Amino acid sequence: MRHSSRLSLTFLLLALLAPAAYSQKKLCVKPPPSPYKHDAQISTSLDRKANAMRVTLQHPRAIGKGLEQFYMAATFLYQDPRRPSTPTLDLLLYGATPASKLSAGGLSFLCDGQPCAQTRNVGFMLGPGGAGAARVTLTYAEAASLTHARKVVARVNGAELELTKNHLEALREMVSQLAPSPGLWSTAGRAAGR
Repeated sequence: MRHSSRLSLTFLLLALLAPAAYSQKKLCVKPPPSPYKHDAQISTSLDRKANAMRVTLQHPRAIGKGLEQFYMAATFLYQDPRRPSTPTLDLLLYGATPASKLSAGGLSFLCDGQPCAQTRNVGFMLGPGGAGAARVTLTYAEAASLTHARKVVARVNGAELELTKNHLEALREMVSQLAPSPGLWSTAGRAAGR
């Protein structure tokens, strides 16, 4: 077979197979829209230290007004279902300005007017730009109690900051991803039969 006939045969095969690649894009379905409507960005990345996938939430809207403005972020690690452990969520509040200072014991939560989410594991540090930041570790039950409330107020150094519906919706999505694996769930019917 001559060189030119090989080239024309190759070109003919490529021309015949090319439309099949375009039709594959039409067959791929779009993922369903998220039921959660918020402005936060949620991303997943590999945490090499923990050798696990880390989910991080960053919300672009500030909570509070004036000098008492804080931003919210949250993070958790996906748990291996073969190693049962209690899932936890790290909630971060960091000041928008260096004047926003946080001190020890200066963070608590109110859900619908009642104290909730025991803040026993609070760490204070310097955040971006020298502003104060607080990191609180919440169990799955505590995080769920925050998201089930209609009104959540964070008390920071005497100032009361109400989380907006947008902030709560972002936390709801994080908690839905944090839910323990189905193998760890127990139902009332299973417990009663034992």
